[in-house]
This record gives sequence, structure tokens and C-alpha cells, in this order.
Amino acid sequence: MSAHPSTPRAVVLASGSAGNVLLLEAGTTRLLVDAGLSAEAIERSLADAGADLGGVSAILLTHEHDDHARGAGPLSRRFDIPVHANAATIAAGADAFAGAALRTVETGRPFEIGPFVITAFPVSHDAAEPVGLTLEVARHRITVATDLGSIDESLDPTLAETDLVILESNYDLRLLNVSGYPWFLKNRIVGPRGHLSNDDAARALARTAAGRARTVCLVHLSEVNNLAPLARDTALDAIAGAGGAAGRVLAVPPNGRTPPIVLG
Repeated sequence: MSAHPSTPRAVVLASGSAGNVLLLEAGTTRLLVDAGLSAEAIERSLADAGADLGGVSAILLTHEHDDHARGAGPLSRRFDIPVHANAATIAAGADAFAGAALRTVETGRPFEIGPFVITAFPVSHDAAEPVGLTLEVARHRITVATDLGSIDESLDPTLAETDLVILESNYDLRLLNVSGYPWFLKNRIVGPRGHLSNDDAARALARTAAGRARTVCLVHLSEVNNLAPLARDTALDAIAGAGGAAGRVLAVPPNGRTPPIVLG
């Protein structure tokens, strides 16, 4: 990852139901938001991004589901990387986190790691205490909100003042309706504690599109019930329809990744 050493950068290393990992870097501090691949796969992905596990300062977990937390315990035990999560998440993943260097954080209470000021906020998902994250660094704000069944206006002020939005856009309702998924799974996905549709993500982005030009990165796209161009175009159309400020909208394909996103 090349740029001025203090410039904040982000790389989506993995996105989708097979695993989710986000790398954030500022100065000498490197953070992983979620660790939903095996330790070996995360190590390879970091190497591809020009980083290494020895330089990772902490792992931040949004919730305990395997596609977000699979590698957290092994990485912590092997490399002594602290894992930051709320008490309910730690309790729900107790077996997987055994022997890890755990740091309990409180939802809504800011904490610092290097130059990052981090605040967890509640989201609606079928986990113990799922959260999204805002990270303030070098006059920039990054917001991560993935695995949430609904998004209401309470998050609008945060999204409106964010330079990089990493937001779930899991499914297109029409594709989900005609897919071969069983009805119980379809109902879970569309429920208020399931996943976010293209339309719901686009509406949230449109509501908060005025003001600064943001970079939006749409993540956790379904392999079966979505298409990256469809997710991107749904968001772009909604933002344009709301008269929003110009900015980049990226949609990460299932099992895909991004090049470094530099916050200049």
C-alpha cells in the first residue's frame, strides 16, 4: 500500500457470506475490522495488500458470526493481536475466542487505538449484540455498517458526515424472490434482523447524500441474490435522484476485494 505514511487507507480484503475482512491503516497503526476468513487466508490477503500480521495493532469485531469472526481467535493466539468486542459478542463466541487477547469495549463509548478514535453503534441483526463502527482519523471519518436488517434515520447524521461509507447491500428483492433459497431463509434475510437490500441501502445513501462527496463501498453482496453492477447502479440512481454530491460508489463482488481506498 503506497502513499504518504500518515494518509488513512482502507482495503476490503474479503466480502460476502464466505468471509469478511477490512484492513484500515493510518501511520504505523493497522486495524482489521472483522476476521471472517481462516488465519492463513487472512495472512495471504494481507501480503497481497503489502501488509503483514506482525504489523496489525488490533482486530475489531462487529459480531460473533463465523463469516466475521472465524480467524480472530487463531490470529490473536498466534500473533498476540488484541481482539476488541463488546461483552455479549465475547460471551457468544467464548469457545472460539478461548486463549485470545480479549479487550471488552462498550457500545456507544469511544476508545482509541493509535490515531483512530473508534465508536461502536448498535445495528439490527440476529447476533448477540451486533454493532457498526465509526472510526475518526486524521480529520476523516470512516463508517462501517454491515450485517443489518434495517437502517433507520438515527444513523443519518453519521452517514452524512462520513468520508468513506462501507455499507451492506446484500440482496435485490426480485432476485431473492425467484431464487432457490428455502422460504425460512428468505424470511430471515428480509426480516428486520437479517440483511440489507439494495433498495434500503440506496435509500439511506440518498437521504444523506447532500454535503461532502463521499466514497461509498457496498459490501456483503449475495452470490445468488445480487449483482455488483445492480447494487452500484441502484445506489447511484438514488443518490442522483436526491441531488446528492458527486462521489465514488464501489460495489465489491461476492468473495471480492478492493484496491486501496486512500482518504486524501
